[in-house]
Amino acid sequence: MKVLFVVTAFYPEQAIGSVRTTKFAKYLMRAGVDVSVISLAPPPWAAKDDSLWFPELSEIRWDTVDQSTLFTKVFQRARIATIGKGSAVGGASPQEARTTLKSLARQNAQLGYTLLKAFDWKFRVRSHVRKHFANERFDIIYCSYPSLASPFTGIMLKRMGLGRQVITDFRDPVCVTNTGLFNVRRWIQRYLIRNSDLRFYISAGQRDGMVGQGCEMRDKVLNNGYDPEDVCKINELSTSNEEGRTLRFVYTGTVYGGKRDLGPFFSAMSEVIRKTNHSAEDVVFEYAGSEGELFKKYAESVGLGQRVIDHGRLTRAGSLRLQKSADICLLATWNTDAEQGVLTGKVFEYFMLRKPILAIVSGNRSGSEIGDMIDRLGAGHCFECATPERRADMEEWLSQALDVKILKGSLPFKYNERVDEFGMDKISENLRREMATMLKSGS
Repeated sequence: MKVLFVVTAFYPEQAIGSVRTTKFAKYLMRAGVDVSVISLAPPPWAAKDDSLWFPELSEIRWDTVDQSTLFTKVFQRARIATIGKGSAVGGASPQEARTTLKSLARQNAQLGYTLLKAFDWKFRVRSHVRKHFANERFDIIYCSYPSLASPFTGIMLKRMGLGRQVITDFRDPVCVTNTGLFNVRRWIQRYLIRNSDLRFYISAGQRDGMVGQGCEMRDKVLNNGYDPEDVCKINELSTSNEEGRTLRFVYTGTVYGGKRDLGPFFSAMSEVIRKTNHSAEDVVFEYAGSEGELFKKYAESVGLGQRVIDHGRLTRAGSLRLQKSADICLLATWNTDAEQGVLTGKVFEYFMLRKPILAIVSGNRSGSEIGDMIDRLGAGHCFECATPERRADMEEWLSQALDVKILKGSLPFKYNERVDEFGMDKISENLRREMATMLKSGS
């Protein structure tokens, strides 16, 4: 089986999308798949993640294709001057994002920029393929979204005859809501689904939200996961807790301008301290990411702001080191009628570390996939804002954790064996089998 990865995120770029695509390439190669890669050359300012390197990279035909000079010198510079080098996501509250004309204009401008970037790279890849892949043919072209450039380019290459089938791996929906007559994202989503021979979704909720009643046999759920081989690297990291018998909470990553709502956690923690003989000095909250001020505001709202340590942005290795030193890893996501099955990639790092998880799920819908997953693995506790009557359970869980930490100096904790299902070696094998089945059926 010959597979061509056409992706914008790949080793060595430090991006959440790079982890999944790089790990798939790694384990497909080990399973005997002939893998080649065309990836976007990372911009000069992009952080690098050397922890993603694997020995088989030297055996891969791997071509990097940059954006055009016109795009980088004109449009990319204009975008940086407007919103900086980071993501356009976040900054405003969810309410502001929906109501302000400024936010609406920003979202439309970002979509326009994304489309321009996608088409620019698509035509750059077309020229590269015509020069360097004239005699190559692949069974499968693998694409990854979010990145419109990846599936747009993959579909084009199939039409050029470079590959027999196209797979699009959706890590996020293109369109969150199907409302609106002129919903460009909805049109794009339908186009990608219609022109992909096999579609993968990160969760069942995401799949159902994207295809609904139109779900077919070629719409498959392929969860994210962790690389079990990374455990060896992590075991070399320090695990000391300098706070002694202080209960140490760690949150790494973005809070999406407040869409990932940590308010219920801090409120519950404040209540536990008030109702018991514990004090604020018995807890500490450590954050790593680009929204430290917002994270601290949650703590300040209940008088715990002085117990926050903001580490700023860290490398992936630094983030894992911080998570490993935690007593409890915090997780925040949402589950609504419009958006279900939202699984943050951090949860799989927590699985790899076998750390107790406290998840806060905002939104108006109960029965989240993340909550079910945590329960199945015995990975910790999940509080869903849609069931406020269960808040007492979260407070009790926190109170017990605080008592045990102060009494014993650590939190004895063990996942059940089902956590092994989320190893990228096993998930990649599921991917390989689905690829083989698709080729065999000729669908």
